[in-house]
This record gives sequence, structure tokens and C-alpha cells, in this order.
Amino acid sequence: MTAIETTKDGTAIAFYDYHHSMVTDRVRSEAFLKAIVNTVKPGDVVIDLGTGTGLLSLFALTAGARKVYAIEQEVIVEVAKQVARVNGVSDQIEFVVGKSTDIELPELADVLITETIGNAGFDEGILTWMADARSRLLKPGARLIPSQLNLICSLLELPRDYDEINKLSSPLYTFDVSPLRDLVINRVAWDEVSPVSVVSEPLVVMEADLYTAPTSLAGTCLLTARRDATVHAVGVWFDATLSAGVKLTNRPRGTAPSWDQGVFMLEQPLELQAGHQVRVDVGVADDGATWSYEIERM
Repeated sequence: MTAIETTKDGTAIAFYDYHHSMVTDRVRSEAFLKAIVNTVKPGDVVIDLGTGTGLLSLFALTAGARKVYAIEQEVIVEVAKQVARVNGVSDQIEFVVGKSTDIELPELADVLITETIGNAGFDEGILTWMADARSRLLKPGARLIPSQLNLICSLLELPRDYDEINKLSSPLYTFDVSPLRDLVINRVAWDEVSPVSVVSEPLVVMEADLYTAPTSLAGTCLLTARRDATVHAVGVWFDATLSAGVKLTNRPRGTAPSWDQGVFMLEQPLELQAGHQVRVDVGVADDGATWSYEIERM
């Protein structure tokens, strides 16, 4: 048995479940494989940004890449190095440890591949990684996977989730813990949303052409209730175009199990009747972690 190099405290193990879910997500992996085969040409230099276990780098070599620069800042890179070794491609994949915005490469690349797509699409900072790579690490006319990333928005009915959060409004052992509720309300959370919870027709709230997109985005949409409902949250998920004809989404109860959906809980529930409209404004900063949102009944 080949030993996997890791840190003394076993830090690599902490990433196992996360990366295992991605590698075994056949919808995700096969969509990226198709897009890479469609995009990478023989002799290309490829960047795999956020390589994780290195699977997408292997796909790039299969498609004919001459060289892959696999960039990763987490300790899972040690596992990726082992994966490259056991597959006999260590001489074709150069692992670069660190943030892509902090590193330099010895040559410019023809293709950029990245799966830094979060549950809310932009929450892993993909806009910043892509913009920096376009300006410093890629040849003019380089190809991108993904090429387009849209954020989809819908009203949600989540009574049990809201009730659990609202319990923090009451004293706990006579102490006021309401700041905990404020923390939960004023952030994007992750949830496995059921299609039954979706109240409005999902609409695009933010669009990003990743060949030109800035490092932060904001958007607005007008959502219409399809039925009478008590709305507790706004849900968001992504639609990604990986290459021509190859798309990937984490819509509720979709076929890509390694993603949940993003949820913005409302301060107070909205009682809506079918046909009522709600305006939703959403914004994400360049770090991907800082979000803003406003909801207004029309």
C-alpha cells in the first residue's frame, strides 16, 4: 500500500469528506471531463486553479495538454501529488502551492480550468481568481472552463429552518443570545433545498461572463409568488457553462450531489398570495465571502 504524505496532525484527513464528495459526484466530474476534452488542444499549457485531488489535471492531460500547472493552497495538494505519481504523470503536472494571486508561473497558459464554484456560485472567490489569472497568467485569447456563471434566485418557504433560528430570540438560561440570531440572519447559509420549498419561478439575479467579469457583482430580480405561501428565505444556486453545450447546475434536487444551495433567511417572514411580487437585490464582494441582500415587497 502506498503511504499518503500528510501533516503530523492529520490535517489532510479533514478535507477527505469534502473532496470525496466531489470526486464521486459523477455529474460534476463527467461534465468537467466533457468540457476539458472539448476545450484543451494537444500541446496546450493548462492551469488547474484549485486543483484539490488533481482529477481535473488528469483530465487535461488525457485531452492532450503538454503541461499542467496545478495550483492549490490547501494540504490536499499532498494527496494530489500522490495521485499524479501513481498515475505516472508527475513530470507533466507541476504543483504550485499557494494562492493563485500570489504566485508566478514560468510561462503563460492556453487554458484555465477551475472548479472554485461554491454553493452560491461566487462564494469561493472565483471572480477574483479569474480576473487575476486573465491579467497575469494566461495568453491572450486563452480559453476558460467555466466560461459563464449565473446566480439563480427564488423565494423559499422554510418554516422549520426559520423556527430553529427564531428560537435564538428567546433567552437561553436567562441570557440574551439574540446576537447569534443576527449572525445567522445576516449571512448566506447552506441548505439542501427541496423543490417543494420553492415558491417563485427561479430567475437569474447575477450574470458573469468570466472572460470579462469584474471581481465583484450585484444584481436585481423581481420574483413572483406562484402560490399562496409564507416566505422565510431567498434561495440562490448557480448555472455554469463549462464549454459549448456543457452546463452544470446545483438547482434544488438536481443531479449534482456535491453541492447544496445558498440561503438568505429573512428577518421576518412574508405572507404572500399567488401573484404577489418581491424585489430582491443581491451583491457579492471580491472575496466571495461578503454578501449583501435586500428584499422588498412590491
